[in-house]
Amino acid sequence: MPPATQPPVASLISLTLEAFADQAAARSPTPGGGSVAAYMGDLGAALGAMAARFTQGRKGFEAHETALAREITRLEELRARLSALVDEDSRSYDRVTSAYALPKETDAEKAARRDAIQAALREALAAPLATCRDAVAGLTVLDGLAQHVNANLASDVAVGAYALGAAFRGAWVNVLINLAGLKDPAFRADVLAEGETLAQSARALEDRIGTTILAGIKV
Repeated sequence: MPPATQPPVASLISLTLEAFADQAAARSPTPGGGSVAAYMGDLGAALGAMAARFTQGRKGFEAHETALAREITRLEELRARLSALVDEDSRSYDRVTSAYALPKETDAEKAARRDAIQAALREALAAPLATCRDAVAGLTVLDGLAQHVNANLASDVAVGAYALGAAFRGAWVNVLINLAGLKDPAFRADVLAEGETLAQSARALEDRIGTTILAGIKV
C-alpha cells in the first residue's frame, strides 16, 4: 500500500506501472485524471500497434502489409504524443496551483494573480484537449486497422478502442474543469464547439469498432 502522502515526482512516465498506480492513489495532486487519461490513450494505441505487428508477415495477410506498416507508424506517433501529455498535464496543474498561491493583498497583486490564473488555466486546458484530439485520431486508426488484422487479435483492437474512448472522456472532463474558470467567452465557445465535434466522432468510432468486432466473435 502506498503512503498516504507522497510528493510529486519529476517524471511520471518513467515510473513502473505499480509506482504510477501508487502515485495516483497517494495523497498527491499528480498524477490526476488528465495524466491518467493520457496514459490510457497511450495504452489504447499500443494495443492497436501490437495487433498490427502480430499480423505482419502472417500468411494470408500479404495484401495488408502496406496498410499495417502505415497504421503502426501513425499509432507510434500518437503514443509518443500521449506519453508526453502524461507529464505535461501534471506540469500544467502545478502551474495552476502556483498561480492561485500568488499574493492578493493589494489591488495590483490581485490583478496580477487574476491574469496569472487565467493564463495558467488556458495552459492547463491545452494538455487534455490535445489528449482528446489524439484519442479521436487513435480511434480513427483503429477503425481502419480492424479490417487488416488477424481475427484472433480483434479483441485487442476492441480493448484499445475502449481505452481510447475512455481517454477521450476522461480528458474532456479535465478540459471542462479548466474551461469553467476561464473568462474569455469566445475562447470558451470555440473549445466547446470543438469538443462536441470530437465527442461525436469518438462515440461513433468506438461504437463501430466494438460492434463490428463483437459481431465477429462466435460463441
